[in-house]
Amino acid sequence: MSDHPDKYAKRRARSSAISTVIGISLVLFMLGILSVLLLNAQKLSSSVKENIEIQVYLDDAIKEVDVMRIKKELDAEPFTKHTGYISKEESAQRLAESLGEDFVSFLGYNPLQAVIELRLHAAYAATDSVYMIASQIEERSGVSEVVYSPNLIRQVNENINKIGIVILGFSALLLLIAIALINNTIRLTIYAKRLIIRSMQLVGATSFFIQRPFIITGILQGLYASLIAILLILGVLYVVKQEIPEFFEMNDFLTFLQLFALVALLGMLISGLSTLFAVRRYLRRDTRKIY
Repeated sequence: MSDHPDKYAKRRARSSAISTVIGISLVLFMLGILSVLLLNAQKLSSSVKENIEIQVYLDDAIKEVDVMRIKKELDAEPFTKHTGYISKEESAQRLAESLGEDFVSFLGYNPLQAVIELRLHAAYAATDSVYMIASQIEERSGVSEVVYSPNLIRQVNENINKIGIVILGFSALLLLIAIALINNTIRLTIYAKRLIIRSMQLVGATSFFIQRPFIITGILQGLYASLIAILLILGVLYVVKQEIPEFFEMNDFLTFLQLFALVALLGMLISGLSTLFAVRRYLRRDTRKIY
């Protein structure tokens, strides 16, 4: 019968440790998912910027060899993401399909111009940059005019900046909530062991000797929790990858490795520091307050 209290205490300690690890892992999981969203929000913003088109209209009398020259020159520019060429005939065919009638036969000639569709790298998709690029292109021989929408570019950049600020603010808030939740979970665990800490003090144990096993346990709990969180994040990423194959690219692999390392480091750091502060609190507390 004397073994029952020890068994009960061990079960209670094991249950407390498991609940602490689960609690920390869920918080780290939320942080990890938000980090994935942040990474892909940046990718999405770049994708939106790189889909803004600049229309480079060419002279009517331009030769095919000059068209290819201009296109190759634009492809060689550092600001160019992609170029596409649409001839006068192809432009007329597209417009005829859109209107539902052959306007070229009606007019007797093709009034449309050949055009090079230019898409820029995200870093150059700002109003001032596009204006300078358009001015530079217009000076080239064979180019009639460059058409783009400055209002659209300005609006896209403003909206992306606003969304970025909101996401960063939400991320900071969630990080603070995560730290508070992990800290409270560990403080409750240490509170349950406050009498053990006091007993060790009474028999002459030093503060370092008392703190060391608790801190090591806290760091290990943070590590175990981060591993669980990483497995959960991988599960979510796998499901998303099955549903949206283009969501990830091969070069994202290193980024996700860094993210998982950050989750593990964050889990161990927050858990270890929270344990340290919680133990110190009871080391300095008056005996009457402990009881």
